[in-house]
Amino acid sequence: MTEQFDFNIDYHSLANTDELKVHHMALSLDVDFDKQQLQGSVNLLFKRLTNSTQLILDGRDLVITSITGTDGRRLEFSQQHVNELQGEKITIDVGTELTEVVVNYRTSKEAQGLQWLTPAQTLGKQFPYLFSQSQPVNARSWIPLQDSPKARITFSAAIQVHNGLRAVMSAANSAKMPADGLFTFEMEKPIPTHLLALAVGDLAYGEVSERCAIYTEPAMLEKALKEFEDTESMIVAAESLLGPYPWERYDMIVLPPSFPFGGMENPRLAFITPTLIAGDKSLVSTVAHELAHSWTGNLVSNATWRDLWLNEGFTTYFTNRLVEKIYGKEQADLEWVIEYGRLQEEMQSMPVESQTLPANVQNQDANDSFNRFTYDKASMFVHELESRLGRKAFDEFLFNYVQHFKFEAITTETFVEYAKQTLLVEHSSVLSEAELMTWVYGEGLPEWFIPPTSTSLDKVKLALQQFSEGVNATKLTVADWRVHHWQFFITQLPFQLNQVQLKDLDMTFAFTESQNAELACDWFRVAIRNQYDVVLPKVTSFLSEIGRAKFVKPLYSELLIAGYLTEATEIYQQARSGYHPSLQVQLDLMFKANS
Repeated sequence: MTEQFDFNIDYHSLANTDELKVHHMALSLDVDFDKQQLQGSVNLLFKRLTNSTQLILDGRDLVITSITGTDGRRLEFSQQHVNELQGEKITIDVGTELTEVVVNYRTSKEAQGLQWLTPAQTLGKQFPYLFSQSQPVNARSWIPLQDSPKARITFSAAIQVHNGLRAVMSAANSAKMPADGLFTFEMEKPIPTHLLALAVGDLAYGEVSERCAIYTEPAMLEKALKEFEDTESMIVAAESLLGPYPWERYDMIVLPPSFPFGGMENPRLAFITPTLIAGDKSLVSTVAHELAHSWTGNLVSNATWRDLWLNEGFTTYFTNRLVEKIYGKEQADLEWVIEYGRLQEEMQSMPVESQTLPANVQNQDANDSFNRFTYDKASMFVHELESRLGRKAFDEFLFNYVQHFKFEAITTETFVEYAKQTLLVEHSSVLSEAELMTWVYGEGLPEWFIPPTSTSLDKVKLALQQFSEGVNATKLTVADWRVHHWQFFITQLPFQLNQVQLKDLDMTFAFTESQNAELACDWFRVAIRNQYDVVLPKVTSFLSEIGRAKFVKPLYSELLIAGYLTEATEIYQQARSGYHPSLQVQLDLMFKANS
């Protein structure tokens, strides 16, 4: 019998947001690099929605020393570890009158949402570094709070730093350095808790435009400013589609290579991986993606992790529109086809029942919701809506959708109901309810779906055909290829290649030596599955220097599948300390399953 779920409930949170709902928090934290901990307090202001006398918060590996009212009177509380997926349940007796509590606490070294880097693990090699990663459910490991995307909050913060380093947050930041090391922040617009972000390090500051700047280690700043110099143009393009930018500033911080994602859309301070700095702007669509989230994901957000597709599907589509506007239709079409290729690959390995837009992860790790279906299948759905309605009518729908739900967290069912009242009423001649429901709840892709194409890839397909027929790599015509052509070429190579073919490709195109992380990872996967051991030293270096989950998890998986258990284990033992704690947890499970 299939387990029944209430889709209005966030099964990854233990908090009682439907009874007492926190709406603002005031953080006061001291950053201690020697102990690798944050210590201080958080004031939580809440609204009473029922007569409940208990405020329930989420936590994970937190040391709570006391909880009081604002008058200093101690409150009774309990702290119970529930399970690994949800963490700890913090229950506070608040009686019938209180609307604010003060939690005094400190974090532990096990905090999955914080990574503490030694000076040796940074680019400058002189100063330590701290950064957070709250998404999906790790804010609770550095702040006791109602850690659910449906619990949007405003916040203020005072962060004390002692060693002359700079602190920045997902809030209003200042380029000035306070003499006493006390940094203050304010976020007056309600955001989901997974967008709470903090970084502390030797951070230089450089402006891209009047409302966009970059923070990063000094040695990285010039490269970052050059790579991301088109960001203001992206903001203007986005505004032309979805209205004025709603967060005042769009600043970015380029983090150390151990940051586990390509980017993280924290409002006013997007976190960006340095692996995007390829020197030719070929990977900046990730910046466009994080910017697009400013509307779809930050302004309108998912209510639970089942509903992640509402963030990522619309944002992936919106990213493609930005790329088209800034870099042209050929580039946008190339990226769309590659996106479809990623989806096709995952369709081969993902159970069919999991190939729906909603990620049915209610009793699974919230990280499992980040798959190609919540991103790329959802994007294909939005692309089809545009095709059916026509761009002008679709843009009007998208604009109205964002304005209707701004600063709200919604479920899949909320979206479906809205679509029934708008799309199916105004555009019934081109879209039926059955087609809508097939896209949202159906498995795989609808039978009528027509995949994206790009004539720009004809020359790549010709080269692939010639190579598979025995033509040497040196004879292939590749002179005018872009990075995306190379991506398509590598990912579409025959699954099985012999050593002569692999050496021919590598000697001709120097794939093993590629400085583009995307191309290198794609090539390493091809080489590993075909036992081309020449790449193993480079794979070892790559996995030891880069902690981006998009690259790290597939490479370890390929090594394990191809029978390199000993080599993979040795690499992981060497590299593990440099990975973000949240990634360590996922990789530990992978190796345990293969031991």
